[in-house]
Amino acid sequence: MFQKIKEILNNGKRFLVVTHIDPDGDAVGSAFALGFGIEKLAKDVSVYLRDRVPYRYEFLPQPKGLVHEIPDGSFDAIFAVDCGDIFRVGDAHRKLREKGPIVNIDHHDTNEAFGYVNILDERASSTAELIYLILKGLGIPIDSDMAINIYTGIFTDTGSFRYDNTNSKAFVICEEMTHKGVVPSHVASKVHESHPKERFILLCNVLSTLQTFHGNKVAVVHVTADMFKEANASREHSEGFVEFIKEMKDLEVAALLRQIGENRYKISMRSKGKVDVASVAVRFGGGGHKNAAGCVMEGTLEEIRTRLVEAMPL
Repeated sequence: MFQKIKEILNNGKRFLVVTHIDPDGDAVGSAFALGFGIEKLAKDVSVYLRDRVPYRYEFLPQPKGLVHEIPDGSFDAIFAVDCGDIFRVGDAHRKLREKGPIVNIDHHDTNEAFGYVNILDERASSTAELIYLILKGLGIPIDSDMAINIYTGIFTDTGSFRYDNTNSKAFVICEEMTHKGVVPSHVASKVHESHPKERFILLCNVLSTLQTFHGNKVAVVHVTADMFKEANASREHSEGFVEFIKEMKDLEVAALLRQIGENRYKISMRSKGKVDVASVAVRFGGGGHKNAAGCVMEGTLEEIRTRLVEAMPL
């Protein structure tokens, strides 16, 4: 597969890198690192994010070709990174297949292998780990800009090295990135200690919605459009709330229900290891990993909470 990517890059001139909506650290870091890598080959590359870069990742160096609209024209290849399915790109997915062959790079075990070329490894800690391996395989030197993006992708997707997907390769790669100039305390501070006041106001309101089920093994919280408005907050201020709930003693599954439309909620689930939340997400059209997954559900808040709790394999 690496040889196939090398042929695509050598034979092409114009490329596009895309990732999923509501991007997390792995999505942003992977897309930016790959964008920098393709730039080093003196190729024309655009990196598309539908949404603005979340505030906690604004410190990351950005490739020159960062765009928030899909450029006109066709591409010799489109690299989709950290996307379990093509729909995760957002509405722009409708345009992509007409613009060039898709190279799908991901580590979610529910990935639908939607690419012309698919590089999938659910054993990888993160998509950033796969991007590192690709860049090394292509012989592209990793500079400090690429290194901090790769490190941040691994750091965030392993829950600061706390999740089960933290493997030995993740530590080896991150150590190498420190030799390229990454300062771990700097990354940790930017990711975890740079939140605005609005986030904490919102968190207080979200915690007041806490409910537990299945003998306190499942905890569910929610955040509505009105709660965002009251706290003068946005979607990105709620990132990480589900991990915070997961810290409860004896809890097995934490879930956050975030309103994204009228009677429409984005569900984020985290498991401590025993429960496969990806299997729950798949039932409702979503996906992810055994310990971290999500989906979108429609209905009233009460209906969705009930259906979700009943679907838990406990």
